[in-house]
Amino acid sequence: MRFLLASWQARAIAGLSLLLTLAATSFAQAPSPPPPPLMPAQISLAEARVIIDGAIAFAHDANLRMSVIVLDQATNVVSSARMDGAGVQNVNLAEGKAYASAIFRQTTQALADVAKTRPDRYFGILTMYPGKVYLVGGGVPLTLDGEFFGAVGVAGLPEGVDEKAGRAGIAAWTKFRETMKK
Repeated sequence: MRFLLASWQARAIAGLSLLLTLAATSFAQAPSPPPPPLMPAQISLAEARVIIDGAIAFAHDANLRMSVIVLDQATNVVSSARMDGAGVQNVNLAEGKAYASAIFRQTTQALADVAKTRPDRYFGILTMYPGKVYLVGGGVPLTLDGEFFGAVGVAGLPEGVDEKAGRAGIAAWTKFRETMKK
């Protein structure tokens, strides 16, 4: 009996070894394709800083404090800033606005207005992206010549002023890009 069990174990181990050897050689013969190249961000850090500086200049001129963030087309943070005296929560609120604006490619004010006309869609968006979107004015998509670059989000200013600050930053960015073409 002891001999039969040992013989059975030896055949099982030999079979498993053969199977693993064949599998290893088949993997070695088919090299994996190279990974696809990563798409570079369409908006550079320098451009994001121009947007942020333009938005901050707008708020500073109005003697207001806020936070601003710029996301690329894949909703990754390119840069952000919180003005001295602005609430720490405003960075997260600005990111929620920029994120919503980027994924839906419209202003967050337009998305907030959906609550009045299509509350089912409004609450559906909040349910689909819990903790990620903030559907209050202040998020603006970054588009130029029909091309989507990302979004800017501003938080901490009075109602309606957040979006104006974001648009002031976008105006500065547009001027910056025009000078880069020359």
